[in-house]
Amino acid sequence: MNIQIANRHESATGQIKTFVESELAKLEDKYEILSADVILDHEGHANVQYSAEINLKVRDKTLHAKESSEDISKSIDLVVKTLEKQLKKHHDLHIAAREHDRKLMEK
Repeated sequence: MNIQIANRHESATGQIKTFVESELAKLEDKYEILSADVILDHEGHANVQYSAEINLKVRDKTLHAKESSEDISKSIDLVVKTLEKQLKKHHDLHIAAREHDRKLMEK
């Protein structure tokens, strides 16, 4: 999988980038992912909010999620969980459609 990480306002260190790559690798173990575009950012000075936005390219579709929290690691974890739900739904729909098509062809 090709992973592109954009780091706006220098909100992520090398450790964070490694964390993103490892989290996406876990998803790739379960699902067929072609590429990922990750945008990490922070907003505010005193009350900082960190956001993580990921666009995943899978077969025939691009999945998008964005999450924010007071911690960059938590934001990454939340966005990966959101994408995992989307991937599962996408996968289940495609498997069901293929199964339906296969049964129609057998008749």
